[in-house]
Amino acid sequence: MRAWRWHRMSRVAWLIPLFMALLILNNLALALDWLLFPGFRNQAVKRPVFVVSLPRTGTTNVLHALNSPGMSFSSMALWECLIAPSVIQRKVLRWIWKRLPNAARELVFQLDKKMFGKLNAVHNASLFLHEEDELVLMWSLSTIYVGLFYPESDVLRDLYHFDERISEKKKARITRRYRRLVQRHLYAIGASEEVRFLSKNPAMAGKVKSVAQHFPDAQAVVIERPPHNIFPSTQCLVSIQLETATDVPISDLERRAIYEILEGFRRNLQKQLVEMNRLPYAVLTFSDLVHKREASVNALLRWLGHSDSFHEPERSELHRSKKSYVALADEELQEILQKPWPTWPSDHVLDVPASH
Repeated sequence: MRAWRWHRMSRVAWLIPLFMALLILNNLALALDWLLFPGFRNQAVKRPVFVVSLPRTGTTNVLHALNSPGMSFSSMALWECLIAPSVIQRKVLRWIWKRLPNAARELVFQLDKKMFGKLNAVHNASLFLHEEDELVLMWSLSTIYVGLFYPESDVLRDLYHFDERISEKKKARITRRYRRLVQRHLYAIGASEEVRFLSKNPAMAGKVKSVAQHFPDAQAVVIERPPHNIFPSTQCLVSIQLETATDVPISDLERRAIYEILEGFRRNLQKQLVEMNRLPYAVLTFSDLVHKREASVNALLRWLGHSDSFHEPERSELHRSKKSYVALADEELQEILQKPWPTWPSDHVLDVPASH
């Protein structure tokens, strides 16, 4: 049984106290915002952009490109999600960081690199990088990521099917809270109305209907990659994430659950974007993004209505996974899928010119 293994107990011994301390501290700070910075409630969130692709499709690639210097987008960094979800925490930590001596900053960078060393084999992570802001819902216990600490259980499993299985009242409460957190982010950086909030969250694939209701002028971006690659690559990522909770390898039952969640994400995208037309959306192919990154990002910017131009750095910092996996064969995929994998309407797929 997982719960009584030494690895599990040793992690619980330090993770639970740390999590509880952050849970209390962050919620107190969020409450203080209403007293000290009530203006965040009036912060405009105009034409936000949601990258709603499945995991392992290049979403981090797009997130970093659109947050390049000179771009008019803003996303939450990992440190904001985990240790500073409130306006007051962000202002205090930024004030402290500016006054830290270089030696202290270097120590923080070294600790950051060590902390995310193993995860960086499959996903470029750092407290200082833009990240999935689904994590900011950790402090209301309303994110799928809390469930990762409970492998082989149904804890928070319904959140993967947000649009379909969560009650309307609960969906509204969670999404309103998320919108308030987005407002806090933009308010804390003093964002003008020209700055557009940018979110990339695989979990958003299950929340399209709710996003459309609370962000009616939003645009959605999808990156299409063959499921033959998505399924095993996601399994690699989840296996590393689960090491926080367990040293037991992923079982066939858990592997099947991962694949069913991914298929559910794709079905919800098909239903909400194609069939119900909840949000305007554009599709970018993974192949174009990898092989014609600059042209792909600029095609996306044009679709978003921006005059900004993206230029690939001479020494590209694009992260490439070091963790190998074997793509599924057609026969293996057919055994996994409950329904045929849908395709996107061709008129929504961005036309990316060949690179010169």
